[in-house]
Amino acid sequence: MKRIFKLFIFILILIFQIHPAYASGDAINQLNIDVVIDQSGDATITETIDLMASQGSEFYQVMNRMNQKELKMISVVRDQTVQYAPLEDWDPDALTPEQKYNHFGIHDKGNTNYELCFGIDHQQHTYTMVYHVTHFVNQYKDATGINYNFFELSIPVKKASIVISAPQEFHKNNTEIYGFGYDGQANFEAGKIKMVSSGDIKRMQLFSKTSIPFASYDTTYDQKTYQSLLKDAKEGSDYDDGVSVLAIFMGIFVFILAVVGVLLYALGEQGNEHIKKYIKLSKKDKENLPSFHDIPTHYLLYADFLVNQTGLNKKYHNPKLIAAYMLKMIRDHHVVFEGEKKQYTVVFVEPPEDENAKELYEIMHEAANDENKATRKALEKHMNSRYKLLYNWFDHLYLHQKTYLHDHGLLHKNKIDAKTVEDIHHTYGLYKFLKDQDNMDEKKVLDVMLWDDYLIYATLFDIADEVKKQLGEVHPDYYQQSVYQSDYDTIYWSMLWANSVMRASNSGYSLHEQQVRSSGGGGWSSMSGGGGFSSGGGGGGIR
Repeated sequence: MKRIFKLFIFILILIFQIHPAYASGDAINQLNIDVVIDQSGDATITETIDLMASQGSEFYQVMNRMNQKELKMISVVRDQTVQYAPLEDWDPDALTPEQKYNHFGIHDKGNTNYELCFGIDHQQHTYTMVYHVTHFVNQYKDATGINYNFFELSIPVKKASIVISAPQEFHKNNTEIYGFGYDGQANFEAGKIKMVSSGDIKRMQLFSKTSIPFASYDTTYDQKTYQSLLKDAKEGSDYDDGVSVLAIFMGIFVFILAVVGVLLYALGEQGNEHIKKYIKLSKKDKENLPSFHDIPTHYLLYADFLVNQTGLNKKYHNPKLIAAYMLKMIRDHHVVFEGEKKQYTVVFVEPPEDENAKELYEIMHEAANDENKATRKALEKHMNSRYKLLYNWFDHLYLHQKTYLHDHGLLHKNKIDAKTVEDIHHTYGLYKFLKDQDNMDEKKVLDVMLWDDYLIYATLFDIADEVKKQLGEVHPDYYQQSVYQSDYDTIYWSMLWANSVMRASNSGYSLHEQQVRSSGGGGWSSMSGGGGFSSGGGGGGIR
């Protein structure tokens, strides 16, 4: 038991490492790095550093294991106006704060370890530091590539980005890339390598192989193979399935945060382009809005927009929307369920005329056999490999939604009109009406067929189960009059079908993305790993 406790404490120490004491406001708010590699294999690196410092007299950036790479500081400019002067043989202990101020230089620590230094004051400034690195690209026994840690500072870095360019364009056919030490991504973009943080940053290291030729290389590791160095870099990372015992313990600790963050970014960020909040209903607004039993709109595309604006649905890839379209297609006799409850199939009858419903119908129909029937198992297998079709469907739908709003005068220059606001209020009023358990007498006198539409809205509201129970009380004979079949519990199976579509698509997407990033094709970076053979950052901050 004591050994387990000690291991737990050890893991906590690793996670919550003790850093040098800085004032609470001391930080780099933004660090942007632009790297230009020339044909010779040398790099000119420009760092734009938004620094807030309340102590110390200099900023320094440690550059370790530079090997055959020679460093030369070219310039430092403060706030784009104050040009710093170079100072030979920078000695941080011998120089006074006055001598450091408005000056920059390199502190040679010996054994190819250096510090890039410049003077600071106790205010927030943007510093632009330019330095030159020879033999930036490494020669390995069987390949060439980059293994460079751009920074590893002890002062907090809130956001960072790195853009790397060369005489020829970088792309997945000539280069493999891996990012280590930060939450974020490393991708190919417009012929360049782009590394961008989206969370915690310990360091930002690029490990890569490239077939782009350069005139000269750092040959320090020319007796080591690229694969051996890649294996060392991946050790303890999440690029491959094999991880250390310690990584497993740490992974358990951060799993929920990491997965939620990734999914929200990967599946949510792109939706921000199309799903925008135009109105905010406060808690008081929701309490004061009256119940509303009429259907705000029968057009499902607009209904989804209204539900989004109430705040009841915030997902971009929303299985409830798929289920709602399924119910609509069942109601309009485009698809039907048949078979046993646990072994049901969906029969595809004919495509809908609505273009959004038709696109979804055709995506799912690809899983059908020659008799136009598909089981849930067949659908999941199909969507696992064809996930892009469903993701594209959501993209198309939200673009159509925005076009519809503009074309019908419901949205003017990203502002909604009074009629749209009224429809949003009515939509929330319908939600209150359906949720209310005290208005059952009022619900008994409503047209039975109106409940077909109610069930579609209830699905979008994610209260279908509650409404089904009410329906059994106020209209026990509903299923005898409705197209929805009681034998197959149409509402339940529509939701189950939709969840299968979404789950299989997400699984296929995740597997594909992991395969791409694990093979160097870009994607999410790994906070851990990186190996011990990189040049560059090994500390720094303000002192």
